[in-house]
Amino acid sequence: MQGSFFIIASWVLVFVLMFLRERTKLSSLYLSVILILIICSAYTIDVFSIEINISYIIMIFYISYKISLLSLREQIIHFVKGLIIGMTYSVVTLLSIYDPASFFIDEMIIKSFFMIVLCLFLSKSYYAKLRYITIGLVQGELFNYITFESIDFNYVIGDLNWFDTLFFTILLLSGIQYLTKYFSKLSLKNRKLLKN
Repeated sequence: MQGSFFIIASWVLVFVLMFLRERTKLSSLYLSVILILIICSAYTIDVFSIEINISYIIMIFYISYKISLLSLREQIIHFVKGLIIGMTYSVVTLLSIYDPASFFIDEMIIKSFFMIVLCLFLSKSYYAKLRYITIGLVQGELFNYITFESIDFNYVIGDLNWFDTLFFTILLLSGIQYLTKYFSKLSLKNRKLLKN
């Protein structure tokens, strides 16, 4: 079902932020943003005959705010690296229409895999990778709209599939980050035991 991964992951995050984490201003802010994304994900608006999901617009404002806090040089770097990921997202979306592999492997998994591989090459910082993924998905969705609109196909910008891809990619990236930290701590512990 379209958007099921996004809804489940969002409610798990809400549960974690409400019951398992300490209440701070930052966690309350994250909690409110996630709840707003869940509520607004069901609604779209028409802007100049372009159908856009309201949660997608909220994500644009959020990532724009985060990028505006960086220096101009970093903003340009983020734009270019996000453009690379966005083009990859758009190409994989277009290929999945005709590619027989998409009948066996879910399109979301293929997109997430390629975006994570690119992120691993583009940055070492976890938070920079998150920004690149979000920027890339925003730009890639605009590329998809332009492509599908050129063939007179009705395309909703930022639909629930887009949010599924975003949350699945972030989950995979977080899992890789956790495993990397876990194995580095384990190898450090083993080195200390070998020295003793």
